[in-house]
Amino acid sequence: MLTALTALASCNGGSSTERIANRVLNGAADGIAGSVDKPVYLTFADEGLVVDVVIQNASGDVIVRGKPNEATGETTARIEPRIEIRTVSQRKAKLDEIQWDVHMEQNDHGGQTLTIDVRSIDQDAWFAGADIEVDTPRLGNVRVNTRRGKIIVDDNRGPVDLSTKGQEIRVRTPWPMTQPCAMVNKDADINWSTRGESAGEFDCETVGGNIISYCRYGRWIMVDKRNDTNSLHATLNGGKNPIVMRNVDGDIRITIVEDPHNTGTFHWP
Repeated sequence: MLTALTALASCNGGSSTERIANRVLNGAADGIAGSVDKPVYLTFADEGLVVDVVIQNASGDVIVRGKPNEATGETTARIEPRIEIRTVSQRKAKLDEIQWDVHMEQNDHGGQTLTIDVRSIDQDAWFAGADIEVDTPRLGNVRVNTRRGKIIVDDNRGPVDLSTKGQEIRVRTPWPMTQPCAMVNKDADINWSTRGESAGEFDCETVGGNIISYCRYGRWIMVDKRNDTNSLHATLNGGKNPIVMRNVDGDIRITIVEDPHNTGTFHWP
């Protein structure tokens, strides 16, 4: 099968010569992956800034990892295009239709944003997508939209906006969360673990599941009359920033502790 047809990293600032040099050195980004059955690896040089991640994926797993402490290093992305059709002739034809775009650029709040968009030429190709992994030393905001794939976000220092169905959403951060967050899922659980210095106004609902909350640190007020096994309205440390979670046929678990890295039994990839 064909490998990526083109791979160019986009960078803001500097002369056109510098931008072209960066494209070569960084190794890959904006492009189209045709018939691909092997992962595509992309690398971006460390500019010492917080990196936000925005991923729009047709379907598949998405894992985004930062570092729990101040760190340096490159930002790397792994994209493995795949389809969910078993017939060989169909598989090759549909893999030819998978496209991806990746670019890193300066944002308007003093950092960088890595954007990944994986799609199929056939808008009805529900079986086409990719498994995506991103590693960056200073992970900021994370926004992910995928289908039939898990979303795992680890060590983010900014808010999350996550949506999938059929697989779990799992978020763990040792950085205090004080900005709006949203998580939407169907047919699988949502697990959110943060530290007690966080703040927020929780609005959580699930249909066909349960809500389990555990707050060991922080001022947790949960006195709303609407609260029951599948509805939670509460505040943490008097926060007004909305923390919204919605689920169908899955549980919602909220853990607020001193150190999320030393709590729970999840294996974090």
